[in-house]
Amino acid sequence: MRRPGAWLVPMLALALAGCGGEDKAAERVARGRALVAEGKFEAAAAELKQATEADKNSFEAWLQLGHAYAGLKKYDEALAAYVTAKKVDRRAVTPYLAHAKVQIMLDRVAPAILELTLVTEMDPKNLEALKLLGKISQQPHQQPDGTTGVTRADLERAELNLEAAAALAPQDAEVQLDLARAQAKLGKRDAALATLRKLQALAATDAAAKALLPEIEQTLKQLN
Repeated sequence: MRRPGAWLVPMLALALAGCGGEDKAAERVARGRALVAEGKFEAAAAELKQATEADKNSFEAWLQLGHAYAGLKKYDEALAAYVTAKKVDRRAVTPYLAHAKVQIMLDRVAPAILELTLVTEMDPKNLEALKLLGKISQQPHQQPDGTTGVTRADLERAELNLEAAAALAPQDAEVQLDLARAQAKLGKRDAALATLRKLQALAATDAAAKALLPEIEQTLKQLN
C-alpha cells in the first residue's frame, strides 16, 4: 500500500528536473548572447542550439540563435529561428525586425516591406523600422501584378515613415536625405528642397550630415 502523498514525490522530481533544464538553458543563453556580441557566431550557435533543446519555449534562446545564424550567413536557419521566436512571443517586435533585416540581406524587398509594416503597426515609434521601411520602399521590388518597380504607393509609404522617423530623430542626417529623395520622386520639389536645405544647415555642425554632402549635392542637382 502506498503511503499518503507518495504520488507527490515523482511529481516534485519532474518539476525540479524541469526547473533544472530551464536554469541550464538560461545559462547557455547568457553565454550565447555574450558570444554573439563578441562576433563568435559558431560558438554562440552551438550554445544557443543546446539552450533551445533544453527549453523550447525560451524566447531569448531562439532570438539569439537567429542572430548567431545570421552572423554565420546561414540565412535560412536564421529566418527559421526568428519565426520560432515570434511564435513564442507574438507581441515582441524584435524577431520581426530581425527577420526583416535578413530578408533585406537576401534582397527580398517585398517580404521585408510586409514585415517592417507589421513592426511599425505593432510599435509606431520604432525608429529603426521606420527608417528601414522608408529606405527600402524606394527600392525596385516585385509588385502584386508580377512586375518589378516602385509605385507611387511605395513612395508615399516611404515618405510617411520617414516623416515619422524625422519627427523622432530630427538630427538624423540619413533620415533627412532619404526623406528628400522620396519627396523628389513624388514630384514634391519644394518640400524636397526644404528638407535638403535643412540637411545642409545640419552639416555645419554634424559630422554624419557633412559626410553626406556629396549625396546631398547630387540630389539637389537632380532637382534643378
